[in-house]
Amino acid sequence: MTITAKDVIEAQAHIGTLKSEAHPKTNKYWAEVTNGVVVINPESVAQQLEAARIKIQEAKKEGKEILVISEKKMIADELAMLGETANISYLNYKQPGGFITNFETFKKRIESMNSMERFVESENYKALTKKEQLVYTRKLARVLKIYKGVKKLTKKPDLIIVLDGQMMDSLINEIVKSKIDNIIIAGTNFSRRWDEDKILVTNIGSNKALNFVLQTIIK
Repeated sequence: MTITAKDVIEAQAHIGTLKSEAHPKTNKYWAEVTNGVVVINPESVAQQLEAARIKIQEAKKEGKEILVISEKKMIADELAMLGETANISYLNYKQPGGFITNFETFKKRIESMNSMERFVESENYKALTKKEQLVYTRKLARVLKIYKGVKKLTKKPDLIIVLDGQMMDSLINEIVKSKIDNIIIAGTNFSRRWDEDKILVTNIGSNKALNFVLQTIIK
């Protein structure tokens, strides 16, 4: 699979933020500014997509735990479907604070959720009253909303893919502290210095562009 500049342009993945919102640290990826909007070099986006895709495929082959984290509602459903299809863990609703640095605590919550889900499918659950069943299903629905995508995650991830680096600043602090390998998908407003082999500067404000990016690097 070869990603081309034409693919990037068709997906509108080369559209950056307003110049007034863009950060100078990303200007090496810019092609131009048109009508006050930063245009990212599509060749640069294509190269970064290819590098991210190869990195993720290699991690899969090595049996590494991969986790994609996003709080962007516009792409939540697509991320869930892609995660299930590609057998990759994901958090697509809310990133619980301390999930990486305090993973052992969250691991217990995930185990509790899985145990509750097994109970709801058991004969013991069927023996409960309708009211008692409703209490369990509502409680399960609440935790599944947040943790469904990490139900198979049994250890701290080896590779974390962050969608919208500027939005997920606190998560990036956790990643830095934990020294976990990563890929940061960010817009031209990203304000941190980041290793070039770990960043993908693209359009983070479009469902079409984000879906293209995720499908390209993960599927």
